[in-house]
Amino acid sequence: MSTQDKMNWKPLIVIILSMVMMYITSFSINVLIGPIVQDLNWSVSGLQMVIVSASLIAGTLMVTAGRLGDKIGKKKVFIIGSIIYTVGLTIVVLAPNSTIFSVAWALIWPFGMVLVIPTSIALIMYFYDGSQRASAFAIYGAVLSIISALAPVIVGYLASIVSWRIALGLSPAFGVLTILAAFTLPETEKDSSIKIDILSVVLSVLAFGTFLIATTMASEFGWLMEKRPFDIGGTVIPLGGLSIVPVMYAIAVVLLIVFFKRGAALTAKGETPLLSASILKNIPFSIGMTIQALLYFLIAAVLFTVSVFVQSAAGLDSFDTALTTLPISIGVAFTAFGTASLGEKISPKLIVIVGFAIILGGSFLLTQQTSVEMTWMSTISGALVFGVGCGLVMAQIATLTMIKVPSSQDGEASGLSETMKEIVGQGFAIAFAGSILFGSVYSNMVDGYETTEELQLSETAKEEIIIELEDTFMEITPEEEKAWVQEELPEKTKAAYQEIVNNSAEKAFTDTFMIISIFTVISLILSFFLPGKEK
Repeated sequence: MSTQDKMNWKPLIVIILSMVMMYITSFSINVLIGPIVQDLNWSVSGLQMVIVSASLIAGTLMVTAGRLGDKIGKKKVFIIGSIIYTVGLTIVVLAPNSTIFSVAWALIWPFGMVLVIPTSIALIMYFYDGSQRASAFAIYGAVLSIISALAPVIVGYLASIVSWRIALGLSPAFGVLTILAAFTLPETEKDSSIKIDILSVVLSVLAFGTFLIATTMASEFGWLMEKRPFDIGGTVIPLGGLSIVPVMYAIAVVLLIVFFKRGAALTAKGETPLLSASILKNIPFSIGMTIQALLYFLIAAVLFTVSVFVQSAAGLDSFDTALTTLPISIGVAFTAFGTASLGEKISPKLIVIVGFAIILGGSFLLTQQTSVEMTWMSTISGALVFGVGCGLVMAQIATLTMIKVPSSQDGEASGLSETMKEIVGQGFAIAFAGSILFGSVYSNMVDGYETTEELQLSETAKEEIIIELEDTFMEITPEEEKAWVQEELPEKTKAAYQEIVNNSAEKAFTDTFMIISIFTVISLILSFFLPGKEK
């Protein structure tokens, strides 16, 4: 290999370092829920809200960040993003309390991530052409597949034998290596004539942000009908019995329409919009993008639900949690990488359809194998089947999504696709799964209380108790829960409390998977409308 060839691989090494830095965080946080909650004297639902908040920043600014690299230089944006990310994660690792953890997790490192992710792909496109680019993407995909499978296990093991801080500290350590290596890269070409329309940026942040905030509020205020009054500064906002959530979804849609109208106005003046609505008129792309976002939603929602259950209900530690979810990661990673070329022999559309059918089978197995007495080996087959189904879809869906997109809209389509993956496949998934899981646990606990005490509660009375439970468990720690049980519960319920909680957790797990599976069925139906293989 010549000196020039060796030099050519530097950008890929730097990019992979940055992805390792981020994958340690993204794929490992689920196995650290228990230790973080215990160490910071926090609640699981409180941590869930903070995890979702990170997607608020990352998802809403993804499109803008891609344009910034074209304007001021991709290397500069990449380094700035890596520094912000590293600083944010360092603060997270050193956080003495949940408040500082929340600020660093929800507000600082997502700004770094949103600069690094789109710039990394753009750097590969910039530094590599032809067969070298294909090799770069193949190596990139293979390494990330391995990291996504191994990161939770390594982090979980370190958290079990040392601490979650040391385990998560791997991320900023790789951040430092990324920054040092990135300084050795040459800067890319800049185009100072590119204008970033601030009004479009504000509108996109408000639209996507309103959507995510509404989702996080669903468990507290109800998905459709009012669960409790919504107030601003103590003044109750009358909504005619409707929850604030659908109202906010409607506001998000209006903001998106205004955003696209702004883009149309810029196009009419000969300027480049942040995102053009014309890309959504490409039906094959829109269907593919929706399916791709739903695939990432399924993976994130299932990983979160399984991780919360095995740590909170089954009492497994971080390492055993990582081993429990490892078959999913292995199934996704190795199937996606190993079947990428299968689309040359079999219709990619058919592979996607079969993949979603397998996902349904894996979901069913997981509900049958999960219980409060489970070990990490109990769900191996169900988790592996689920992962294989996801891997089959993942290997083909990106190509099918872009197959009808003209090259002039490649960047725009990729930016929107990445944004949807982040918003739906991360923020919405965790907020949605958490809302269903926790809501079902409390509902089943009230049913258990009613049966134990031989009561006949009205629906209104049940709803009031559920709200009381939500408010209580939002704030109390595990130690405070023990005192609450002794002081607040009647004798028969107190004696049966652990059995009620265990039964409620198992039923809630099944309920959550049933609802998540509805999205699998929707994805399966949409798959029949994907384009066939190009000839």
